[in-house]
Amino acid sequence: MTQFLTGIFVDQANAALKMLARLRGDGINPEIDKAFLARTIQLLEQLHQDITKLIQSGDLEIPALASSTIVKYNTFTERLQTIELFRYLVIINYGEPEKYFKKKITRIYKEINCLQSEPIITTISNSESYYWALPSYNIIAVPTGEEKNLLNLPDLYHEIGHLIDKQHRADLRDGFLPTLDRFYRDGEQRVVDEQRDPKLISFYRDKHASWLNGWIMEFTCDFIATYLVGPAYAYTNLKISTLSSGKDRIYADFPSHPSDEARMRAVFYMLNQLGFNKEVKQINQLWQAFLLSTKNPVPPNYGEIFPQVLIESLGQSVIKGCQKIDLRSYPEQLRKFDLPISKILNEAWTEVLANSPNYKDWEEQKITAIGTII
Repeated sequence: MTQFLTGIFVDQANAALKMLARLRGDGINPEIDKAFLARTIQLLEQLHQDITKLIQSGDLEIPALASSTIVKYNTFTERLQTIELFRYLVIINYGEPEKYFKKKITRIYKEINCLQSEPIITTISNSESYYWALPSYNIIAVPTGEEKNLLNLPDLYHEIGHLIDKQHRADLRDGFLPTLDRFYRDGEQRVVDEQRDPKLISFYRDKHASWLNGWIMEFTCDFIATYLVGPAYAYTNLKISTLSSGKDRIYADFPSHPSDEARMRAVFYMLNQLGFNKEVKQINQLWQAFLLSTKNPVPPNYGEIFPQVLIESLGQSVIKGCQKIDLRSYPEQLRKFDLPISKILNEAWTEVLANSPNYKDWEEQKITAIGTII
């Protein structure tokens, strides 16, 4: 057992050394964020030191410590995999698409007046994971090839929302939590007063917990994205919802994400608040036709999960928060800039809907044009 444990820890230490050698070599793109690279090297060095210290401690030779030693191996593995996935792969895969996105995100942050440090955009995501953000590392991941696509890019603003939400959470949610607590507290009391099924108390508590643990954040990011990119986000959200519809999930909720139907209501609410009433009517006609065509089932007590009163309360809170931190809304971007990225993304949806046979050529020309202005 001693030889086996020593062997797997040595292999683990060597894996860290191989990553360090690659990061210290000449093949790293010079445009990668220097602080991000330095911190990654520091984390790998510390991990290698910790593994080496354990190997040299003599603990691996003590049978009574085998169980705790295996736990340490698992812990080291988690650290190594986290560094590899969220730092190392970001760095070694940094190429022309990332350089393009770096210029684009700089332009977007200027247009939306976001004063936070700009995130690293990496194309290491896969099609299943789609877009995702890791605020703790200040990175946003998109699938390979997204630099050649316009219709998905409004979702980039949702991921930017995660970074904004992390830093300004109190500003964005101020006043909403009491409304949320009161809604579910009153719901529990109605179960008692009306002598309804006692299981509904657990139902209310579970949904309340989901709001607190994930749904507020996702709704907030939808609101921020809509605030920043306007109607284009609604169209992109409808596009994404088509993937859920085939699995009967339009009305389904998950601990980390609210239902697509509720999220679309949130998007419509924000658009109306921004003055896009005409656009909401047009997109809502598509949305209602989509719901009618897909015929996804509505869960029991659905109105108690995502009531409009909670969506609108959070929406108002997010608007106030965005104004407080001086984020520039889509209408404000249109007034300040001749051709913000957000306008191009809205034009893309207008073009694909009105002139789909020629959209491919139009999109290629626009992407080339964007490259000349960023």
